[in-house]
Amino acid sequence: MNKLTAKVSPSPSTVAPAVLSPPDPSDDTTREGGAMAEMAGWEGDGGAGCCKHCPLVGIRRVAWGVVLGGAVALAWTASTHSAKLVLHRLHAPFFITWFCSTWNLLFFPLYYLGHLIRADQRQCPVTLFRQCSEPLREGEVPLRVLLRGSAPFSVLWSLSWYLYLLALCRISTSDASTVLCCSQAFTFLLSWIGLRDRFMGVRIVAVILSITGIVMMAYADGFHSDSITGVALGVGSACTSALYKVLLKRRVGEVCPGAASVLLSCVGLCSCSLHSWLCVLLYLTHVEYWPFSQPMPWDMLCVLAVLLLAFNVLVNLGGVLTYPSFISLGVLLSVPASTAVDLYLTGTSQLSQVRLAAAGIIGTGYLLLLLPEHWDDSALRWLGGLWHGDWNEDSMAGEEISIEGGASTRPKPKPTSVAALA
Repeated sequence: MNKLTAKVSPSPSTVAPAVLSPPDPSDDTTREGGAMAEMAGWEGDGGAGCCKHCPLVGIRRVAWGVVLGGAVALAWTASTHSAKLVLHRLHAPFFITWFCSTWNLLFFPLYYLGHLIRADQRQCPVTLFRQCSEPLREGEVPLRVLLRGSAPFSVLWSLSWYLYLLALCRISTSDASTVLCCSQAFTFLLSWIGLRDRFMGVRIVAVILSITGIVMMAYADGFHSDSITGVALGVGSACTSALYKVLLKRRVGEVCPGAASVLLSCVGLCSCSLHSWLCVLLYLTHVEYWPFSQPMPWDMLCVLAVLLLAFNVLVNLGGVLTYPSFISLGVLLSVPASTAVDLYLTGTSQLSQVRLAAAGIIGTGYLLLLLPEHWDDSALRWLGGLWHGDWNEDSMAGEEISIEGGASTRPKPKPTSVAALA
């Protein structure tokens, strides 16, 4: 008698845009399915079916993951250090935030450029824009309603980057990057409380480790230093970023990379039109003032804006080419990269042991958050099969689940789906 077989189809839900932070690791399985659907749409319907079952597709996506993960780490490290250099020349964090946020207008044009390069059946920009904005609009609504719905996300986006720039004025780039990695822990807490997500003990442990690392980082230089204020501002930036993602998931759900490009373009348009008056108000009140005789560092501002745009493009659209876990690991790798650049620029040969311990604790919590949702079930089933000695045949065959969402065979049907152990 033939064994029962079960097929696992790709999940229809997809990736949500991130703001100055990695994608939510709790949704890696969902996002990978959406990324495969998006890639299949770009490559055309003809080659999608045969490419799904080709083993070279997984190897290619892993190779892309290594490249894009390194690119994410380099982009975030370079943008953080460029922001610190710009702040030395121009102490106007809100103006820098406004200038960099307006560059988000280029998200959809860049997405459309990728569509022209990869798609077999090319569409006009207006048609593709309407198609990508359907998950955001939830029906036939005018563009002004879409812009009005994007205004809260624009405020959270600008506030997160503004607090991060204020933190860079008081702490080093490596400390700021380390604290920002705690955004994933805050995202899990808000999703668990507000969205009733599944409770996971390992992620509670990750949250405790992240909070412990934050406390150690704050008091690394003593009680009477700027480290406490800088770390507090960094925590505020991480919380705002987490609130952005949870609010997006609550109002819209999971959106594909095309919808993410539309949303971020609307965020850039809202920042350009709504926040410009606040820049003028801060200048007239001399809160952020620079004399006309002082040359503006437009070259450094443009370099910073390009680096931030590249980082956010890789984070939000990189799931089309690779698995989101590689993007998340790339953000974590930006912490040692920033530390190495700080050591090179400052010329110091020793690191604070408290900071190293805090960074290690936060990094451990970050890695725990990358575990899939049902990793414990998969581990227990694999260990059970190994204990009974039949793991070579039935257990391994039962646990083989394609990452792209292809078919998988099991000796017995299970009531719940189990994610593969990473």
